[in-house]
Amino acid sequence: MTDRIRFDASGARISKPGIDVNVANESQLTLYPGMSSMSLAAQDTVTIPGGQRITVNFNNPSQRLPYVILGATDGTAPDRETFCAETSPPFNYMYIRNDVQSGAPTRQITYAVLVDNLFI
Repeated sequence: MTDRIRFDASGARISKPGIDVNVANESQLTLYPGMSSMSLAAQDTVTIPGGQRITVNFNNPSQRLPYVILGATDGTAPDRETFCAETSPPFNYMYIRNDVQSGAPTRQITYAVLVDNLFI
């Protein structure tokens, strides 16, 4: 079994999927001690009808993959079948999509986008 998370005196380490954190190099980790911190690039609560999506633009000078935190006011968990965020390079925008099925409920979705602030 692959260990993905390790805590020790220097801090926390989390490896990418499929990589054992105990043998991973820095490029194979998504979190490690000493990495640059994250900055809040965008946050809001939006109302999206079922089957719709919105575009959220944000500043991301590092062009690294942002961390996106999503929640719905009705308590529904984000999932590809309910609602989710999607992005692609240069990672300075995202789509928040609310269930692609017809007849899906309108949702109030709260989001936060964190980006690597190495260049901010």
